[in-house]
Amino acid sequence: MNIIDIISKKTLLPSPNVMVFINTAPYRYKKYYLPKNSGGVREIAQPSRELKVMQRIIIEKIADFLPIHESAFAYVKGKSIKENAQKHKRNEYFLKLDFSDFFNSIKPSDLRNVLIKNGFEDDSFSLLLIDKIFFYKKTKKSGLTLSVGAPSSPLISNAVLYEFDVQVTELCNKEGITYTRYADDLTFSCNEKGKLIGFQKNIIKILRKIPSPHLRLNDKKTIYTSKSVSRRVTGIVINNDGQLSLGRKNKRMISSLIHHYTLNKLSAEDVYKLKGYLSYAKHIESTFINSMKIKYGVDTINAILKSN
Repeated sequence: MNIIDIISKKTLLPSPNVMVFINTAPYRYKKYYLPKNSGGVREIAQPSRELKVMQRIIIEKIADFLPIHESAFAYVKGKSIKENAQKHKRNEYFLKLDFSDFFNSIKPSDLRNVLIKNGFEDDSFSLLLIDKIFFYKKTKKSGLTLSVGAPSSPLISNAVLYEFDVQVTELCNKEGITYTRYADDLTFSCNEKGKLIGFQKNIIKILRKIPSPHLRLNDKKTIYTSKSVSRRVTGIVINNDGQLSLGRKNKRMISSLIHHYTLNKLSAEDVYKLKGYLSYAKHIESTFINSMKIKYGVDTINAILKSN
């Protein structure tokens, strides 16, 4: 695969210019920070507009060498957090695990292993270019890592975890446990009391056994829950009758915002956010949208959903 020629033809840039650009690609990121719910901040490294174009061009060319397991629900066409939660709605007991520093723990060698294993030509020069296009340098002295903000990172992260997903799914099938993964959020559920207690030890064993990627669980985010408490999967509440719900807190928040909208007390930015909340609510729990139409009027809800 002649990566230089592919990019040159797509962008109309001369090949020497493409080569120079790729050599500096790991430094073409803008960093900013978002607060975490658990405290601290999350670094987002956003590639430049030109680099994003190149990432999209090449990810399309290598996509056939990047397998995605059926247990992966994030960034997969036709899947969402709703489908992820629905997989668990008939189960009573839950275990939720989380990876530490997920994207930044994925290295160029992890992507190389997947590409080569799935039939990509073992061309060291092409692989070197791929490293530079998709991975960034946090500092001049640090190694290359996958960034959170690149459009190519979701597909790459799913692909490098394919072998992990295979082994975890096989184990769970034997044990009668439902398993799904939404990026770095792992959810396990079953109907046998006590079965999931300590089950994360099996996941740690698999992480140690697979050659790559080298990931660790975030013990602080390990959660056991059951039907008697509140079952949440990627933010969605599963009611006792197995129906998906936004949860009372989110419903009250959305209703309050709609009320403020009717009083013309929302800024344009807040209206835009409310539109997003309503679109999300419509996807997860459409009956809630109907109740809001009854409470505030069909015209009000439609006006919010159609706002720019």
